[in-house]
Amino acid sequence: MGSRRTLLAIAAVATSLAVVTAGCSGGSKAKPAANGGTSAATSQGASPTDTVAAAFLAAWQSGDYTKAGSMTDLPDKAGPRLKSVMESLAPKTIALKLGSQQNAPSSAGSTSASGSSTPGAPSSPATPDPLANAVHYGFSVTDTFDDGLTWSYNSTMSVLPPTGNGPALVHFASAMINPQLSAASNLKAVPPSVPVADRGGAPLSGTEHPSIASIITKLAIAKPQNGTQASLQIQFVDNNTGNQIPGSNTIQLGAPNATSGLQLASTIDSKIQTAAENALKAYPNSGMVVIKPSTGEILAIATNNKNNLKMAYTATRAPGSTFKTVTATALLLGGMQLSDTADCTPTAKVGTETYHNDEGLKNGFTGATLLTAYEQSCNTSFVNATIGHNLPMDSLSKTVHDYYGMNQPWDMGVGSATYCTGGALQVPPADTHSLLAASAFGQGMITMCPLTMASIAATVATGQFHQPVLIPGFQAPAKAQPLPASVDQNLQTMMRGVITNGTATSLAGISPTLGAKTGSAEPNATDPTDSWMIAMDPKNDIAVSALVLNGGFGNSAAGPAIAAMMKAAGLS
Repeated sequence: MGSRRTLLAIAAVATSLAVVTAGCSGGSKAKPAANGGTSAATSQGASPTDTVAAAFLAAWQSGDYTKAGSMTDLPDKAGPRLKSVMESLAPKTIALKLGSQQNAPSSAGSTSASGSSTPGAPSSPATPDPLANAVHYGFSVTDTFDDGLTWSYNSTMSVLPPTGNGPALVHFASAMINPQLSAASNLKAVPPSVPVADRGGAPLSGTEHPSIASIITKLAIAKPQNGTQASLQIQFVDNNTGNQIPGSNTIQLGAPNATSGLQLASTIDSKIQTAAENALKAYPNSGMVVIKPSTGEILAIATNNKNNLKMAYTATRAPGSTFKTVTATALLLGGMQLSDTADCTPTAKVGTETYHNDEGLKNGFTGATLLTAYEQSCNTSFVNATIGHNLPMDSLSKTVHDYYGMNQPWDMGVGSATYCTGGALQVPPADTHSLLAASAFGQGMITMCPLTMASIAATVATGQFHQPVLIPGFQAPAKAQPLPASVDQNLQTMMRGVITNGTATSLAGISPTLGAKTGSAEPNATDPTDSWMIAMDPKNDIAVSALVLNGGFGNSAAGPAIAAMMKAAGLS
């Protein structure tokens, strides 16, 4: 109780009970509005209930939900609940204004099973009404959203007077946040929805393409770019599902038919999307992304994973040898040539760690160069070259950021995210030479998904990173500098050699300008390796990546899946 007494003492010395307008402290908290205030008692003789009512609204308005909760009779539940509702609604600003006291303390009233009072109902002597002596206040709420849209309404709060050494406390219930809000519901501001079409204008259906159902839903409420009238709907949604509660009230803000007759074009190519989805049917727990390298437009995102329909762009898996494309970039930028020696030894020891090749190269091979090591996917060659050429600890992290646009948030048109990592970096800087060595062949702390690896292949195809997007012409935030022309030409030569002379035999004969890189990555110490493949074709302006969890060698599962997609889509 000590902290509450202190809080009351601080509040009681205030000469005004105006609701403060202090700024928010980050996150998705609404900013306070400039005109917040109170018309409740503002004299020096304010009662304890007046004081706590104003202080509660001040904390709510400022986004300090923990503080607001501490002034209630449910301190452990009120703050998190208030935060959940406000972050779901997500107004830009909020203004709360305390009104006058609506009643004097009374013994009238009863409490329902939900904890809300029923004015005028007699209290049972056996179950004393906790709100019998509560003081009730009206207050107004004004939430402001983009484009100047506002939602204003009135609500009430009950304040329990001090008892013994305890301070006055706000009686918390969800209906105080909004009179129509139940404990099982939440508030959500929903932009108007529009039909989403593929790049040819044909409607896209989440039922027909479940891999992109959630993407279609997000695109459907993307803000139109053609100057339509501002519009929002305030909905009461289920806490668990996020879906609107059947029969609940909907509050329309702005123009009710702002998007009537409109359609949002996407970059998805229905033919390629269908081909990708069909190609993955033979491979459970798989994902594939297809990109147009010259623009970064995403042509297809497909997943065959019943537990994660977003696997193609949310997986966080080691990319294995496909990442040697980035390591080769760092080595070429450092001055290494394709013909330079890159010893493919049976093992390579760095610090206390010993690194091996895949089974087919367990004995290594003699005379390896950077080109042949890449074509044959020799792990020890890349360990030896990385350590032997003294690449800096952060070289791979910097290379993906500076030339491949990673280690920074992307926005494909559905909101900002750093894809395919549990943190902020897909490729963290190495802090030991052992970790740098593991990173050189796509293990260590590196995490990727088909989306990010397809983007790497697309960057090699054109020599310039274009952040993947889902809306034509969308201005993506992630940027990177072009690859030097000589480096990019060498990378294309290396990828082409993987098909003609190396490990990607499943893609042979599809296109004379197609290049690829296989990958086999160990997800952990016990499960079978993941199967990876990236491919790019500069002439046909196509890039693709596929991942099959626990699928074995890259040429065994991911490669055949890409081959099937390209043939079915007419890309061969």
